[in-house]
Amino acid sequence: MQKGTLAKRIAAGLLTGLVSAALVTGCGGGGGKPSGGSGSGAAQNNPPKIETPARAPVSTPPTMTFKFGETEAKVYELTGVDLKNIIRTNRIVMLGDDIFFHTDTKHYEDQLQHVNKVTLKNETISNLVDLGPSGDIHEMTTNGKIVVWQSNRKATEKDKLVIYDGKEPQVAGKWSGSPEGDPDSDKFFVLWGHELREQHLENGEWKIDKKLIEDYQKLGSDFERAAFKSVCVSKGEIYIRYFIPKKDGEKNDTPVLVAFDKTGKELRRYEGVKDLPRGWAVTENYVIHTGSQGIFRVYDRKSAKLLGETKIEMRPFVLWTKTGNDVIVYDDRAKKLYRIDF
Repeated sequence: MQKGTLAKRIAAGLLTGLVSAALVTGCGGGGGKPSGGSGSGAAQNNPPKIETPARAPVSTPPTMTFKFGETEAKVYELTGVDLKNIIRTNRIVMLGDDIFFHTDTKHYEDQLQHVNKVTLKNETISNLVDLGPSGDIHEMTTNGKIVVWQSNRKATEKDKLVIYDGKEPQVAGKWSGSPEGDPDSDKFFVLWGHELREQHLENGEWKIDKKLIEDYQKLGSDFERAAFKSVCVSKGEIYIRYFIPKKDGEKNDTPVLVAFDKTGKELRRYEGVKDLPRGWAVTENYVIHTGSQGIFRVYDRKSAKLLGETKIEMRPFVLWTKTGNDVIVYDDRAKKLYRIDF
């Protein structure tokens, strides 16, 4: 899309309200089998007492609310820019008040995917900005200082790294595996083949610090056929998702999120929604998994105990933890963004 045309669409989008009452990624103990039962929706007996941070005052009334266990979650639709014909993403990340996402190839004359960002303030998104072509819509992360994504091989050399520091995106060295930024350091934790590596960026190039796991398929029988996908780094822990293959008589594979410490030691597991599973999020207190039919399953992050499960009118495809227990959710059916205060 040419700049003049884009500017007109941005201006029109700023006046467009999003009015919907409907709502992979976004981070528990001992090893062993996943916690959380069969996904019946009922919380475990004697749920742990959780000290949650105080909720910031909000002047905007919630679009809707729902309960998981005894806790009420509040859903806020993010209005101000109409993203319906723009957003198409498997990843959302935030840097400061900016939300980054991939776009639909049909939105631009070059027919390439791009990275766009909007600015969030008081449940309103504004200032839609195109940051240029992107590659794999599954790949984008931040360490709280920069945002990185994979370049589009039709726009640059194959599989280049794009670094955005809040000013201008810069094409740098070669892309590396599937990285997740560590908000507590300058490190990235990268899945490369069957390895889990700790890496950092130096002059736009990836440098390997150490290998935490040499071959995750050799960690145990549950991992022999696993294909790890990174989710996030949070509270000094690395969260990785994978599927346990279905057994005879079962309809679906079992989605699982595994927490590792920064030495590669497994800490705990969380069992996800089996029916059309979608995104994971790890917050200050919770681990959250969603299903395409509007299911939200919520665990206590520290104990991996199931707190509750509910179904709402939304298709929650991608999640990202903003701060505390606030989660940004992309509904890929409505093509809208929401903030959920858990």
